[in-house]
This record gives sequence, structure tokens and C-alpha cells, in this order.
Amino acid sequence: MPVHLEFAGTPPGGARIRAMDGMGGAEAAPAVFAGAVFVLFGGALLAWTGARVRHREPVADGGSPAVSAALATVFGVAFLVAGVWCFTRI
Repeated sequence: MPVHLEFAGTPPGGARIRAMDGMGGAEAAPAVFAGAVFVLFGGALLAWTGARVRHREPVADGGSPAVSAALATVFGVAFLVAGVWCFTRI
């Protein structure tokens, strides 16, 4: 959690306070993990949906083929965007 320098006071022993511009250290690992999971899942969902549509097989049982393919595509793209966003937070 970044600390505003005007509220931090003087650091002990003449140490310098480094500004926290981006994530670093412990905060970067969860962003990399989450980004990788989102990108892999989104890509796999899009690949699976494309394969099912190309072979004219249902994407979801019991639903409209067009609606289920559209929803799976929308969610696959959303997961890819979320993964890319996580990688930009590093």
C-alpha cells in the first residue's frame, strides 16, 4: 500500500523513501498468476467454442446454438481482456 510522503514523517536512520509507481515484489506475482490463468482460460474457451461451431456441434446442451456460441465468445474475449489487463498492472 503506497504511503503519502507528507504523512510518512522522517524515516529512521536517514533512509530514503522510494515512490511506489507500479507494483513490485510481492504484488507482481499474483498479477502474473491471475493474468496467466485468465489468458489461458479465455484462449481455451475461444478455441473450444470455435471448434464446436466449425463442426456444427452444440456449444451448450439444451440451449440455442447461436446464443450459447455468442455467450461463450463474449466470455472468452472478456477473460482474454482481463488477463491482458492483469499483465499491464505489473
